[in-house]
Amino acid sequence: MVPTDASEMDLATKVGQLFVVGFDGTELTADLRTLITERQCGNVVYFSRNVETPTQVATLTDRLRRLVLEEGPGVPPFVMADQEGGVVSRLGWGTELPSQMCIGASGDPTLARTAGEAVAGELAALGINFNLAPVLDVNNNPRNPVIGVRSFGEDPERVGELGVELALGMQSRGVIACGKHFPGHGDTSADSHHELPVVDHDRERLADVEFAPFRRAIDAGLDAIMTTHVSFPAITETPSTPATVSAAVQRRVLRDELGFDGLLVTDGMEMRAIADGVGTPEGCVRALEAGCDLLLVCHTPETQADAIDAVIDAVESGRLDEATIDTAVDRILRYKRRRVSDSRSPSAPPWADAADRSAETARAIAARGITLARDRDDTLPFTTDRPLRLVGSSGGPASPAEDDEFEPSLLAESLATVGFDVTCHEFDDPLEGPSFDDDAQVIAAVDDATADESQAAAVGALDDRTSRFAAVLVRNPYDLSTVPDVSTAVVTYDYTPATRTVLGEMLVGETTPTGQLPVTVPGFAD
Repeated sequence: MVPTDASEMDLATKVGQLFVVGFDGTELTADLRTLITERQCGNVVYFSRNVETPTQVATLTDRLRRLVLEEGPGVPPFVMADQEGGVVSRLGWGTELPSQMCIGASGDPTLARTAGEAVAGELAALGINFNLAPVLDVNNNPRNPVIGVRSFGEDPERVGELGVELALGMQSRGVIACGKHFPGHGDTSADSHHELPVVDHDRERLADVEFAPFRRAIDAGLDAIMTTHVSFPAITETPSTPATVSAAVQRRVLRDELGFDGLLVTDGMEMRAIADGVGTPEGCVRALEAGCDLLLVCHTPETQADAIDAVIDAVESGRLDEATIDTAVDRILRYKRRRVSDSRSPSAPPWADAADRSAETARAIAARGITLARDRDDTLPFTTDRPLRLVGSSGGPASPAEDDEFEPSLLAESLATVGFDVTCHEFDDPLEGPSFDDDAQVIAAVDDATADESQAAAVGALDDRTSRFAAVLVRNPYDLSTVPDVSTAVVTYDYTPATRTVLGEMLVGETTPTGQLPVTVPGFAD
């Protein structure tokens, strides 16, 4: 049973309810057991390092729940994950949805609602009751290194509309949806995993653009919001104050002005924008003072223990009013009674059924979202009667938030399933010989041409030399700015299994791409 309110708990148990901890490995670790049984930690977040198979995750969650209920605080835990879709998908066994920007390219609110229902069904079947999604950031900075395709696009109205539908789809299946990253991480050129970004817009601009999707989601009944470790000098006390630890952001803007009374969750408190500034333990105290409810400390057992001690010390010393803790705990308990009183959502389907629906929805998103940005010479579709040369290179994650790296061989396998005879080449291979003669069919799989000049150079050379050539931007539409004159370009927004499959069907003419770019690409005109 979930307690009625914080008055039924001692201080250690209350503080434990405020923390969400991560751990290493695919089983309960000794460090995690200690945090739960001795420090009363009440919530856990999964990363890809905790995930092997659906059965393993379901078993892990069941064991975690029993430990919390029988030897820990006795209150059902929030079990969280970042299952955004695309490049941020912790459950990566083939059913992950395409990126939010692919949904944005479809422009279809009904599809966004279906996506929310599908991902929540899969999470609930595994006992995960709290999804750290949707991303409500308005990505209007082409050089943003951490959001990009995780956003629905650059239009605040579209981001708000699609974000609301995705969130309500999740919540309709009993999973908490968490919009992020308030007040907005979309117009930054730095990654808060590495440093403190600054958004230097005035208050009016922030209200019109950055706040707008969050305002719409709050009005629609969003359960939770994640804060961002970004400075907003127009709001915060000083230019060096991250929004997460700013009462002006959390209390005055989010609670008072926008009227949000749901759960307020910090981004990871070990990210360097916090850790290298105020420090993680002090940052946790200041985040609570600012108005946050849940503190994510995701990686290091020693730091997790230090942060818990710092909060308890702040209460016992009188620095942090225990009433502040009680308010946060009461809000947490309210949502636990609403969403996690049972080990699984009562409406959760068996995992296999949920996975089938996710896979079907993923294909629908890819089919509606993949964008033919240009086909000046009617190069597409290709024919399977001639060999296909695939030029590309493996690429690592652009940010620590991401899970996978691009592998051209996976794209080659998908293209082979629709009948292509595919040969793979590296970008730095010499562009000589019969493989790249005028009759060849060639695809360049562009992963991050903005950072890798060799990709743009290869696209230009191949486009000039080969009459049947297409650049396939497997992730970032802003890469179009590096090849503004390319004759044929397809944007997929991610390289999930469903996207790769649908791309193959499009390249042979079985499916017609209908997506529209949801962002403006500097220097590129269709």
